[in-house]
Amino acid sequence: MTLLAPDAKPRWRSFLEDVVSEEVQRIVSGQTNQLELKFHQIQAFDPDFADILLLQPDHILREGSNALRNYCLEMGAKQQNDPFIRVSNLPLDSRRVLRKVGHADVQKLISSEVIATKVSEIKPRIHRAVFQCSCDYETEIMQRDHTELEEPLQCAGCGERKGRVRFTLMKEKCSLVDNQKIEIQEIPERVPSGAQPSSGMVILEGDLVNRVLPGTRIIANMIPQMHSERKGARKTPLFEIFYNMVSMETETEAFSEIKIDQDDIEKIQKLVEDHPGHELLKLVTSSIAPSIFATPGLYQVKRSLALQLFGGVSRVSTDGTRT
Repeated sequence: MTLLAPDAKPRWRSFLEDVVSEEVQRIVSGQTNQLELKFHQIQAFDPDFADILLLQPDHILREGSNALRNYCLEMGAKQQNDPFIRVSNLPLDSRRVLRKVGHADVQKLISSEVIATKVSEIKPRIHRAVFQCSCDYETEIMQRDHTELEEPLQCAGCGERKGRVRFTLMKEKCSLVDNQKIEIQEIPERVPSGAQPSSGMVILEGDLVNRVLPGTRIIANMIPQMHSERKGARKTPLFEIFYNMVSMETETEAFSEIKIDQDDIEKIQKLVEDHPGHELLKLVTSSIAPSIFATPGLYQVKRSLALQLFGGVSRVSTDGTRT
């Protein structure tokens, strides 16, 4: 099913007016610059529209941002950067394992459980560029490509094509957005035995930057994209997949309290009685990653881990507890 641009705009306008008008008012008042939506909100409003969003996210979200921007301006908002639409809580049938993302998933909205491994610095990117022709006519172009600045092909003022006239980038009139790259990786417990975890590069923009640190587990709602691999100056028939982040959900793992009964206490006390201090340290050291043979070098690594886990200065608190 293909949804044409004229169809997407009125659907977004109806959704903004009928379902999320209060959230839009927060954007108008300057409290935020993004509209956070749950997928089930769109699905309840129009199931077909929700399905098309999963199949054509670039087009649908772009039309949504335009509709939201125009609606905010009509409601009295000051001229501002384009507000972002964030869609989260995608259906489970859109969940993908990172290693299985292929050409069939490109330019579709998917989600994946991943862990962030690297985070880059923030770099401003031109979001809406303004070019001035030699005849002083200005042309505004939305920049969708993250690798190359898109210039006008023809001046709408004088009618001359690119190459016959010069277009100057008016930096002071351009709209900028913060841009950041992160590297993601499959979560370790989902990696098949003996396999290396798959990884990928994700582009974050706007309010999503600086939201994750290396080691953070997230559910990434993103759009796979492709760009041609290069060998020197030549393009190859192979493509590399990268991702544009639409939204993210941070996974939190609840801490579980360890409870020990009287039998456990007796076993621990017997273990201490049967093993002097140095033997107890050796026992704990050998229990760390027992499947990895402890060469002299690796044994010292295991011993260091054991001391970090259980070592320290003995202290007695006011209630008599010894730690």
